[in-house]
Amino acid sequence: MTWPDGFLLVDKPAGVTSRTVVSRVQRALGPSGGRKRGAPRFRCGHAGTLDPMATGLLVVLVGAGTRLSHYLLGHDKTYDAVVRFGVATDTLDAEGEVTASAPPTFDSAQLTAAITARIGTRLQVPPLVSAIKRDGRSLHRRVRDGEDVAPPEARLIRIDELVQTGPSSSGPGDGTLDVPLRVLCGSGTYVRSLARDLGEDLGTLAHLAALRRVRIGAFDVADAVAPTDLDDSELLRAALRPLATALPELPVVVLDADEAAAVRSGHQPDAAWLDRADGPPAPIAAGREPLWTMIDASGGLVAVGRLGPDPEGVADGLRPRTAAVFPHLGETSCS
Repeated sequence: MTWPDGFLLVDKPAGVTSRTVVSRVQRALGPSGGRKRGAPRFRCGHAGTLDPMATGLLVVLVGAGTRLSHYLLGHDKTYDAVVRFGVATDTLDAEGEVTASAPPTFDSAQLTAAITARIGTRLQVPPLVSAIKRDGRSLHRRVRDGEDVAPPEARLIRIDELVQTGPSSSGPGDGTLDVPLRVLCGSGTYVRSLARDLGEDLGTLAHLAALRRVRIGAFDVADAVAPTDLDDSELLRAALRPLATALPELPVVVLDADEAAAVRSGHQPDAAWLDRADGPPAPIAAGREPLWTMIDASGGLVAVGRLGPDPEGVADGLRPRTAAVFPHLGETSCS
């Protein structure tokens, strides 16, 4: 029995958690018949959660791919959303309990102006019911355990595009209005909070009625594994993508056999190698260190490199270092 390394694009269905999707992939791809005592555990994870209500693109990391989670989390994301004006809920989405109502009175011009005004960089208060942790426990668990939880601190977020994608329509019940939107935003943006804020901007209440993530960085939900195929081991193995393709926005340095072996043995990259890169090292998000990837002659991922300060303080400026190193990838025996 062998374990794979790579990543999958999955179209998450509604009504399940992101962790449930990961567990299904783990069962389908992992060893059958149990795990031997002392054997390493086959690991799976994801790069950016989706709420149970939401559907769409989830990047599932398999085997050594879990080491890339930190780098994939910084990607921009695109969502198709429906904001329901006229009703507020305690979770800011359709799964929560209604807390108040206020029939909307704005017109189409005011709606367009409010949508346009939300484009750009600004502070946003995340939802109280969220995966944000405080003292080691997520806020949503604290809320559901009956704790009196203070709201999270506002965070700087970025919205690059926000457009209405179709006509407004009457929502369920009296005095509600559903507005379909497309949101292109930076990492860390909560569309639930955006719905709340648009309601406040327009002098009413609002919550998120529907959400579908259609894009993460360069990856599109059109290329994802369907929800009905999540238990098909053969199909998932065929759909598994090599880790060398997980960060396509970063420049690449191809290493020869000796260089690849040295990096995999713990040696740091030579600054001269960057002269062979197909572009300058680049940050995956604002404020991050410049990065690049190193692959071997067969196209396998050797390491993610970073430019950082000299750890010994000898040299001025930035020096190339390894940020994450990968063994010979492909299939790893679990016996």
